Amino acid sequence: MADSAVGIREVRRDTLRTRVYEQLRSAIMRGSFEPGQALTVRGLAEAFGTSPTPVREALQQLTAENALAAEPNKSYRVPLMTGERFVDLRDVRAALEGLAARKATRVITEAQIRKLEQINERMLRAIAKKDKKGYLATNELFHFGIYEAAQAPILLQTIRSLWIQIGPTLNVLFNDINVVEGLNDYHAAALQALRDGDEEAAARAISQDILAAGAFIEKETTE
Repeated sequence: MADSAVGIREVRRDTLRTRVYEQLRSAIMRGSFEPGQALTVRGLAEAFGTSPTPVREALQQLTAENALAAEPNKSYRVPLMTGERFVDLRDVRAALEGLAARKATRVITEAQIRKLEQINERMLRAIAKKDKKGYLATNELFHFGIYEAAQAPILLQTIRSLWIQIGPTLNVLFNDINVVEGLNDYHAAALQALRDGDEEAAARAISQDILAAGAFIEKETTE
């Protein structure tokens, strides 16, 4: 009986840790935290309404995934992005996410395309309102709506591991609202390609979206 009770507590604890980890990972990917921002176990535990333990374990896991950096005072920080690392991430993302778009084109359903169109409409409204966080959240939903449709779990996992490293840096896009507005042309092109079943056009639209955004971010962060 005692062994059974211990097992139940361990499952519940693991579930809580997973929930905290997934919510933090999603927040990082969507640019909810800025580069250089400090995160504390206590502050996050209060926000989640949990004990410090699952938060600490989630932060340690994200640190192992290069999404966060551990500080000497037992806090954590969203790392600043170096130019060299950013370019490397950008180029790998363009290749892999273009591949995911190509794969998605082969199997995506009408319902999934309609959902992407609805997300894109929400993104346009966020742009019109100059709502940075709303834009970044819907941008992440749009991209991963395509990648999840590709039915390629290893590729999806790899792309996600890159986004948790790049997500905070995407905040830089709102340094120029005209750039953000222009990037949506690539989303429109991707949607049209998905409807047409044009693998090459879908891959090209997504890759160009990443490269164009990356060129602006690189310029803004290195000058």
